[in-house]
Amino acid sequence: MWWRIRRGRGEARGRSGGVTLIELVVSVAILGILATVVLPLAQTTAIRSRELELRRDLRKLREGIDQFKLEYEKARNNVQDARQDFRKRVSVDRTGYPLTFDELVETKILRRIPRDPMNLDGKWVTRSFSDNPESSLSDAKDLYDVRSASKAVALDGTKYDTW
Repeated sequence: MWWRIRRGRGEARGRSGGVTLIELVVSVAILGILATVVLPLAQTTAIRSRELELRRDLRKLREGIDQFKLEYEKARNNVQDARQDFRKRVSVDRTGYPLTFDELVETKILRRIPRDPMNLDGKWVTRSFSDNPESSLSDAKDLYDVRSASKAVALDGTKYDTW
């Protein structure tokens, strides 16, 4: 090493060019301290990215539901630019909201239904137009609103199922 004093022809007596046990222990201790600092940051970053994905997916689903309602109302009112696949769906007993997630895909409002990133099975909890907003039960007549099925608490202190 560069800080060792050279004597004569070779290096300091009794030392080879390797790493001492103390240097190795200090290095491992520093790496351990750094790991304990970085691990919680990595976990928080992973949770934050899943929360961002949840917000994005909820926004996408709700915009899709609203777009379906708009297109359905065009067809119900016989507007000239109403899409043909919505004209077939007009019925007296419908609220104008999609009946299922699949109907959003069939009408090409959404390409696919995203999975709930906070729920292991990826299922969403839906609410019908005729449901009581305070109730957790749904009659499943149509798809008026959607929320996460996770009961976990977010980083901001709110529950995911209230988003």
